[in-house]
Amino acid sequence: PASAASPGGACVSRRALAGASSACAAARVVAMAATGSTSSRHPPFDGAKRQVFVIGNDAADVDSLVSAYAMASLLESAEVQAIALAQITREEFRLRGDGLLLFRQAGSQVAADGSPCDMRFWDEVDWDAVRGLDKRSLVLTDHNKMAGKVCEIFDGRVEWILDHHSDTGSYPEARRDLDESVGSACTLVAEHFLAKSLTLPREVGLLLAGVILLDCRNFGASGEGSRGVRRDRAALDRLKPHVPEVGESAWYEELKTSRYDVSHLSVRELLMLDLKAAPVAGFPGPVVAFAAMMATLDECCAKEGGPAALLETIRRFAVERGYEAVVCNFATDANGLKGLALAPVSDAQQALCSAVESRVAGAPGNLPKALLENPLYASQGILEQGFGLVPRPDLEPLRAFGMRAEISRKTLLPRATSEDGSSSL
Repeated sequence: PASAASPGGACVSRRALAGASSACAAARVVAMAATGSTSSRHPPFDGAKRQVFVIGNDAADVDSLVSAYAMASLLESAEVQAIALAQITREEFRLRGDGLLLFRQAGSQVAADGSPCDMRFWDEVDWDAVRGLDKRSLVLTDHNKMAGKVCEIFDGRVEWILDHHSDTGSYPEARRDLDESVGSACTLVAEHFLAKSLTLPREVGLLLAGVILLDCRNFGASGEGSRGVRRDRAALDRLKPHVPEVGESAWYEELKTSRYDVSHLSVRELLMLDLKAAPVAGFPGPVVAFAAMMATLDECCAKEGGPAALLETIRRFAVERGYEAVVCNFATDANGLKGLALAPVSDAQQALCSAVESRVAGAPGNLPKALLENPLYASQGILEQGFGLVPRPDLEPLRAFGMRAEISRKTLLPRATSEDGSSSL
């Protein structure tokens, strides 16, 4: 279906248009979206209905996103306004390549960035308006205990749980569909759809089938250990009309490849993809971001138009997120080396970055006892060869190095942040 998208990339959900009481009202909704503001993607809540929010877990992987999206579609009725909700910002959806591919293949209505218009993201919800909904309730998919920020708004309002994780025993008053043995929460959602109707919408059927196939690792047919059980297999068998013509195995490989594809991501998005923040011992207060970049150092420089531009992008990201500095370890390049770059927000944080560099460059001679006894430091060869930093003066003004390919963030972070080896991973 065509998306009601504005030139700026905003879109209007089908549910928004369907809820408009007249052609003029629908036109106003489309006009609102043309402003591009996140709050205008969705109309005000329908006062004639009870609002039921359906939310996946805080990791917002494709199982959580699709199970919430599909369950909201199932619950929507003349009495219920069902709202699919994600615990991430809309911007972050692009980091999930499998989600991008699935929603596109399903013919879902998507914005210019590939995110589904019929899903609300955490950054675009009017939470004051939500708190004003006296009859609001919550359905949990792919988890069975609310995150703190969700609990602040929906405490005592969980009405249904559909999950396949270990039972925390939370919300005993809620309806519960919980089976730890199944490979995908989408299996549980699919069963409710199939029980209600033999004919699923193509969009929902393809989304559910794709996630079940992906989460269950093609049921072992691709040489990987299956994570699916008979209940998953039975659900997928009934969804077979929605599997693309290429067949399950070829589709699984396509979905699996898309999950790890980062070619469409900008450097800023790569920084968000796999990041941990930690304080640095000896520098009270500042928090440093450690980003594992799924691209090489030179590839990131090329994406941004050179090392100076890359440095500026990293600095802007740090300022936006409240970090004092960013340390990036990059993927292995054609020379067999990973990359390392240190970027302070400003000259005021240079001493912080210099300390991190000194700690890493000084290994193994400066390793404290706790790290000398860390088995990862032995298996990665750090006890004999250190981190193997090779300066990259060609990338100035970016402070950058080549680094031994065996090094991971699990060894880089504790040496960088802790003088005594007590850093928590």
